[in-house]
Amino acid sequence: MNMQKHLSQKLNQSLSPTHLEVINESANHSGNATESHFKLVVVSADFADLKLLERHRFINQLFAAELEQIHALAMHTYTPAEWAKKQNSPDSPQCAGGVKS
Repeated sequence: MNMQKHLSQKLNQSLSPTHLEVINESANHSGNATESHFKLVVVSADFADLKLLERHRFINQLFAAELEQIHALAMHTYTPAEWAKKQNSPDSPQCAGGVKS
């Protein structure tokens, strides 16, 4: 199973998100790894009582094993009310290793 699909399935099982995007951004970065950079946009009612840092810690713990293989994981976590106001996530930053041309 590819990493993108694996991450999606694990997030769906753990958080029952109302909106989920798992974007493989590896092609935008230098190096030959094809599954090394991901962007997550997760909207879940489970985040309602969690501060931003607690949401990110939850995801880091959920993907503890996977993070041994993933170089970068951009996390954008929202409650349904936050997402209703925002409706989009920020662009991911440039990789320190450079961008493929």
